[in-house]
Amino acid sequence: MAESFNPHVRYGAALATGIACAATGMPQAMALLEPLLDDSVDFVRQGAYIAGAMVLQQESEARTPQVKKFRATIAKVSADARLHPTMARVGSILASGIIDAGGRNACVALR
Repeated sequence: MAESFNPHVRYGAALATGIACAATGMPQAMALLEPLLDDSVDFVRQGAYIAGAMVLQQESEARTPQVKKFRATIAKVSADARLHPTMARVGSILASGIIDAGGRNACVALR
């Protein structure tokens, strides 16, 4: 579903992956989200940033090397106002808050 031609399906697949794999740091989940971080549609990138932050919650750079690259990506997107659309920037700003939720002591959970 993450490779669908429909951007709404790609967005839903990204968020579903983020919710299902929240705070696990699963490399398979991040491998699924990696191509969506560079998607041509801005709201799909927004969903990929948010989902990536959910997956990488409570993960350190020593335990999961992808954290450093992801943090650099969301910091770059948040800072470049002219290069990235507003929807993608909002997603990266939300992602920076989600990844550090509760001072890195909280995680997304469905109960």
